[in-house]
Amino acid sequence: MRNVGAARSRRDRILRRSKLRSRMTAKGQTVKALAREIDENASHVYKVLSGTRAASSGAGHRIAVKLGLKDDPATLPARARLPFIIEPTR
Repeated sequence: MRNVGAARSRRDRILRRSKLRSRMTAKGQTVKALAREIDENASHVYKVLSGTRAASSGAGHRIAVKLGLKDDPATLPARARLPFIIEPTR
C-alpha cells in the first residue's frame, strides 16, 4: 500500500510556500492583508505559511487550500481521495 498524501513531498510544500511569499512581496502585500482577503485569522495564516500549523485538518487545512498550498479535496478524482491505494500483488 502507498499513502496518496505522501505524494506531495516536503520539498514541494516548502517550494509552494516560498513562491506564495515571493508573490506577496512582489505585490507589497502583508500576511495580515492576505488574511483579511481570504477572511481568515492572521495568526493562523502566519502559522500555516511558516509550517508550524498542521494543514491536515480544520482551519490550517482550509487556509492552505485557499492559499493554493494544498489541492482542494473536492476537486480531486474519487480514487485520489482515498487515504490509501491498494496496489495489486503479483
